[in-house]
Amino acid sequence: MAKSQSSQTGSDEPRLLSLLEGRPCPYCHAGELEQGVYKENKAVVCGNCETPHAQLW
Repeated sequence: MAKSQSSQTGSDEPRLLSLLEGRPCPYCHAGELEQGVYKENKAVVCGNCETPHAQLW
């Protein structure tokens, strides 16, 4: 049962990044969230202030 739960989580991870991409940054209000890398992990970061909002590891 644990295997099916971990595989479900794995399939949702890219979706999480896609859902956040394009939203306005709540910290600087001037930037927009985009997919990228933060500390060597897939992440969504602000293109303006570079604040990470989600990262996957």
